[in-house]
Amino acid sequence: MITGLYSPTSKKTKLGRVATVNRPAGTTCPGASEWCARDCYAKHGLFRTFGHQAREGAATLTLPAKLPPVVRLHVSGDFDTVEYVRLWIEKVKANPDTLFWAYTRSWNVPELLPELEALRVLPNMQLFASVDPTMPEPPKGWRIAHVADSRFRGMECLEQNGKMPDCETCGYCFWKGKGNVEFNLH
Repeated sequence: MITGLYSPTSKKTKLGRVATVNRPAGTTCPGASEWCARDCYAKHGLFRTFGHQAREGAATLTLPAKLPPVVRLHVSGDFDTVEYVRLWIEKVKANPDTLFWAYTRSWNVPELLPELEALRVLPNMQLFASVDPTMPEPPKGWRIAHVADSRFRGMECLEQNGKMPDCETCGYCFWKGKGNVEFNLH
């Protein structure tokens, strides 16, 4: 059983009208650093409710065959198994008209990296190596999403800084050919 919650684009949020797939923070985060585990925003507030549902088995991931135009993977949680990464390789390939994006620390898990590389290169997928100052440098060729890490430069998240109303309007992270992104601490 794969836990997770698919949320269609029913209302406008800080992401815009973007569908999301979320997973329990911590238990699905094998690449999390100590820094990330300590400061994880997804272990607080409304995310705690989801984590409780997932632990109780009430959050078996169910995805529609056809997904909407833009899908953000893992506002909470991460890629934790080869099986789960392969599920997303299949879903991304089966939905060529959908733009997908995710930030992952699981690039730092050797057994997951080959599958994540296969996911990352799909034309409608933008997969960022998420890093903080305590982590090694990610593999060459990856877009980087960083928090408080002076080793990297990128565009500041415009939604987070109030310069864009939402991620959908900005589009920076889910369009190919863009660069790295910098986030502020939540």
